[in-house]
Amino acid sequence: MTAIGERYAVCERVLRWGSFAADVELAREAGIRAIGVDHAAIHAVGVDEASRILEGEGVAVSTYLALEDILTADGASASLDEAARRLDHAARLGASGAVVATGPIGQRSVDDADVMCREWLHAAAPLALDRDVRLLFEPVHPLMRHWSYVHTLEHGLALASGVTGAGLVLDVGHVWWERDLGELIRDHIDDIGLVQVTNIDRAALEEVRYDRAPLVDGGDVPLTAIVASLEAAGYQGWYEDETIARIPRDQRLAVLVASREWFESL
Repeated sequence: MTAIGERYAVCERVLRWGSFAADVELAREAGIRAIGVDHAAIHAVGVDEASRILEGEGVAVSTYLALEDILTADGASASLDEAARRLDHAARLGASGAVVATGPIGQRSVDDADVMCREWLHAAAPLALDRDVRLLFEPVHPLMRHWSYVHTLEHGLALASGVTGAGLVLDVGHVWWERDLGELIRDHIDDIGLVQVTNIDRAALEEVRYDRAPLVDGGDVPLTAIVASLEAAGYQGWYEDETIARIPRDQRLAVLVASREWFESL
């Protein structure tokens, strides 16, 4: 993968067309070459059928979304057997990486949670490597603490540092506000295995709400500058549109096409 337009994909959760087959068809109709497949959708149709559908539409898989959260509600960590099963699916579909988040911290201290997450990453990363899939750890926005207690790229890098076969997801909608983001990108470009692009509604933020917005509508995220920083640093991975927003069904195709064309214009 070299040209930026050839590295543009869309997360399946953005499509929401009613079935896996319909999602893949919509991506193809929008001129998008690859999708980040949703685990629940793959589980519903089976990995062999999913592969057949993708091949029939000529659509590739960028990443597998997602593995089980690392931290479980009972104080333990996620099953490595289940991680291996999902990684098998990711490999079968040709995904370059499989995404994982921590899940909620529960009653743990941050230090204890960090220890558990690093231990799990060290145990799971070889399973991914064996399948030629990269384990991709994702920090999330502080307003989404029910999904993760890791909110910055810096914290995510600290947890994944030294874990062979693991990398980071840079979702701009989660970490665009982070201090020194440009320097972190420049200094750790090889640790970034996936970039997810979206915009964030500025008016919603002023009301302490987190709402994503289409790429081309001028939200709060300096998308052009962030993408420029990534390309200048030598990033060669996928960019996935993760604009999970309330877009009317009859407008969804047009929004997808407009987002793709805007991105390709970069």
